[in-house]
Amino acid sequence: MHAVKGTLNRVDLIGHLGADPEMRFLSSGKAVCRFNIATNRISGQNEQGQRNYETEWTQIEAWEQLAEQCNSYLHKGRKVLISGSLRTDSWTDKESGQTRYRTYVRAREVLFLDARSDQSSTPAEVGAQDTDDELPF
Repeated sequence: MHAVKGTLNRVDLIGHLGADPEMRFLSSGKAVCRFNIATNRISGQNEQGQRNYETEWTQIEAWEQLAEQCNSYLHKGRKVLISGSLRTDSWTDKESGQTRYRTYVRAREVLFLDARSDQSSTPAEVGAQDTDDELPF
């Protein structure tokens, strides 16, 4: 992670995948994998003093070797810990001419938290290099 002195951009999330990952390849051949994870946050208390929770969906993006590993081993419902940084992309919508924004977490590491369902060699933890290439989707 690149940091300016006195700042920090680090995100750690534990959640479950909402759908199977989607992987694409750039014209350079670099792999990019996207998936959403659901996390819960406290949204208050009910009249009996019990906590109320709301689900928060966060888009995750992994690159290169990490993208390929996520695409191979992750699936809907799988529990993961994501460590990375918060990113925001902007572009001009071709139809409306308006500036659009997309905020997501660029994964640096993914820790697979579920017990293995088979005896395959599923990695427990993987990491990736940071890259700023343009996305094909």
